[in-house]
Amino acid sequence: MKKIKAVVYGVGTMNSIITRMLLDKGVEIIGAISRSPAKVGKDLGELTGLGRQLGVAVSNDAAEVLSRGADIAVIAVNSYMSDAQEQLRLCAEHGVNAVTLSEEALYPWDTSPEITAELDSIAKRTGVTLTGSGHQDSYWLNMVSMLMGTTHRIDKVLGQASWNVDDYGPELAREQQVGTTPEQFNTWLESASRPPTFGRNVLDALVADTGLTPVSITTTSRPVLATEPLPVASLGITVPVGNVLGFTDIDEIKTSEGPSFVFEMTGCVYRPDQADMNHWKIAGEPDVELSNGAVPTAMTTCTQLVNRIPDVINAPPGFITAEKLPRLRYRAFSLETYLT
Repeated sequence: MKKIKAVVYGVGTMNSIITRMLLDKGVEIIGAISRSPAKVGKDLGELTGLGRQLGVAVSNDAAEVLSRGADIAVIAVNSYMSDAQEQLRLCAEHGVNAVTLSEEALYPWDTSPEITAELDSIAKRTGVTLTGSGHQDSYWLNMVSMLMGTTHRIDKVLGQASWNVDDYGPELAREQQVGTTPEQFNTWLESASRPPTFGRNVLDALVADTGLTPVSITTTSRPVLATEPLPVASLGITVPVGNVLGFTDIDEIKTSEGPSFVFEMTGCVYRPDQADMNHWKIAGEPDVELSNGAVPTAMTTCTQLVNRIPDVINAPPGFITAEKLPRLRYRAFSLETYLT
């Protein structure tokens, strides 16, 4: 059986971890793409901290790299479909399956329907699958969906989670408004062009998975402010007291059938004593709870993208969202052994 051939799309914090994991699971990396002039031309192994060369030079010519015959592209570039559509379209047009850690890609049908429909059409035409995965795939969607399956009646689903912005590189730190003043945060928050929250797509996926009918969707947000000067490694700055470390989004979807879904998600720069958390409570018959303690969100984002690769290649063509994929599984062997 031939090895899976992969392209690493984006050479930053997440794909540096993913590169090692791909090699550990027997994947052959045949190309790497980056838009950073400082990375183009350098060997992927050196850039990702492997301490050895892989013979894969990083390129800024995505079309050329994607024409090399890859089975899958692993995309770790951005968070929203308006930005991710370029990478996903190029993959689909070149006949390459793709899995992205773009948070909105978990379930973009409601927040970016036109973009998603266009990508779905291209992927069906070229016979490939596009999907989004990452930490939210299991911890915020599939684990919660399974927990919901243990109840007889649901009145309310409440999720609370946090993640350390400093684990994901400078682009996401800027998106979380790190370092801005409260006034600047409020101006950004009031902007009509603000993209959907990460939690909104999680709730959309949960509601879609249940078959319930949304009747109202609301989002409120509040900044997390520094109570002491706090260094931000990803941006090379120190946030002064009173400035923004990130923010909490509170999303709520009410359904015509009765159950409501609420997700409070905080993405901010942590103090040394803080850690990621993930807690869900379902009120109904019976009341049930799920708590994962201190969750390694950045690492599980990478592991789930890698473990999803056989599912993506095996899936039907189109934009296939995570709730339609098989249950996430541990991959003990080389990934090609899981292909059908």
